[in-house]
Amino acid sequence: MGPTVVDWRDLSLGAGTFYRVTSVEGWEELPPTRYDKQTRTRGHGAHPSPVWADERIVTVSGRCFSTADRDQVLIDLMARMTLDGGEEPLTITLAGRTLTASAQLLRAAPTLTAGQWGVGRFGWSAQWRCPDPLRYGPAQPEQSTRLPTFGGGLAWPIFAADGTLDWGAPGNPGQITLTNPGSADAPIQAKVVGAVPGGFEISADGDRITYPVDVPAGQTIYLDTGDGTVMVEGTADRRTNLTRADWLTVPARGSLTLQFTGLGAYDPTARLIVPGFQEVHW
Repeated sequence: MGPTVVDWRDLSLGAGTFYRVTSVEGWEELPPTRYDKQTRTRGHGAHPSPVWADERIVTVSGRCFSTADRDQVLIDLMARMTLDGGEEPLTITLAGRTLTASAQLLRAAPTLTAGQWGVGRFGWSAQWRCPDPLRYGPAQPEQSTRLPTFGGGLAWPIFAADGTLDWGAPGNPGQITLTNPGSADAPIQAKVVGAVPGGFEISADGDRITYPVDVPAGQTIYLDTGDGTVMVEGTADRRTNLTRADWLTVPARGSLTLQFTGLGAYDPTARLIVPGFQEVHW
């Protein structure tokens, strides 16, 4: 294979390591699917129904060849292949892109064959389950905006030194544009930092998230459009404060411009922050 690298815990497998990767299964193909099948009464076929992705099963196989370091290479491999139960990042660089999924190790097996082991060769394979079948790209830089403000406008003298009209200092539109080059719609994690008297609204393409409750100075409201949560300081649920909850997502292979609007008096300390937005791939 090409320059493929699998990162699991503190071990890298693939290009530039002792662990040559020979196959990756279940990573680039679509995950298994499930659906409710309802056959047609007195007719051919079945009724259409939603198709949902099931968990992703990823299997990576490879081989090692090191006469001098054979024993330590195997020990290092199996020391990282333990069944600890929880989800951990599985990152694979393949076909020129690096994507990450949350995974649980299911199986790890070295292949020790007479005649091969003696000269330092052995094969290996590892298998993971990804309960969330989506894969996530690297985080984009944090973006933020304050509430919209007016620009300076025309003032005498109305011409700049180069003879063009001088429109004054530009205003702040109060917008953030997120781009998702991935193949799946991406949810948004955002936070609003007060003070925002009267509350706020985040809108895009006719959809809105409306929070008509004062946000005191220094308070932070956390919103996640993936799981539909609204939290104060990350602990107190404020979902019921919303009067409109269109859970915005960034379309696959597209972009979305968020408009941040205050519902009361303007406060220059109010900010909308989108930290580390990630592209999403099937």
